[in-house]
Amino acid sequence: MKSLFLSLFILFLFSACSFRNPFIPPSSGTIYETSASYPSEPITTKAMYRATMKPYTIQGIRYTPIMPHVGQIYQGTASWYGPNFHGNKTSNGEYYDMHENTAAHKTLPMNTLLKVTHLNTGAYTIVRVNDRGPFVDTRIIDLSYQAALEIGMIQKGTARVRLEVLEVDETSRAYAYKPQAVETITPMQTEPAQENSQEGNRLVYKVQIVSTQNKEKAQALVSEYAIIDGKYNASLKTKTFWQKTHYKVLIGDFTTADEAQNFIADHAFNGAFVVKE
Repeated sequence: MKSLFLSLFILFLFSACSFRNPFIPPSSGTIYETSASYPSEPITTKAMYRATMKPYTIQGIRYTPIMPHVGQIYQGTASWYGPNFHGNKTSNGEYYDMHENTAAHKTLPMNTLLKVTHLNTGAYTIVRVNDRGPFVDTRIIDLSYQAALEIGMIQKGTARVRLEVLEVDETSRAYAYKPQAVETITPMQTEPAQENSQEGNRLVYKVQIVSTQNKEKAQALVSEYAIIDGKYNASLKTKTFWQKTHYKVLIGDFTTADEAQNFIADHAFNGAFVVKE
């Protein structure tokens, strides 16, 4: 009996240490402090992808997580959440840290990187999606305290914002709901494409066929697909985020999004998608 009690006690002790909330309330005041190292990288477990890419229902409204494309634009009202939620679990299993640049969104995949621009002032910040919400009809994103502070909306509480998708965690695609659908009710509206870019005042579209941390693999693909259909060239683009360099192989240029989508349909590039530059 003693040994059974001892085993249970050790198991409880181990569990408590493993799942300890790294945030503790201060002795006075309303701002919480971090008492342990905050994870430097996002959670990327299979369980997280399965759980957060499933359709769900809140207050009678059904939401279906979607896979956006890089460069996609949304516009609407942002709100923010802070001390009352600091240290609580987020939808992807992290602990919410109000001093980090994160955000809650109803349907975008976890770990999506967004550029959030205050439409009235032009101030912007970059956030990573790690939570679900806000479940208010008129709002499209809930920013952390830090992100809201950076675009100057703390005092008012809400702001009209523009969201631009910078990076998408492509692993989420394998766990996307099929058939893929948009959320039943959404306050988001995609803005019409703007015909102004650096090349001839027109948007330039490319098809991303791979993103890898293997530089040699990416360079080999660029050589292999140096020219396709006699007119499309492959190029290499690098981007560093989460302290890692990713090598992206792009094919283009395409003058319209439809032309790029038709290219994907005509060629067997698994997981390819359209980006605009």
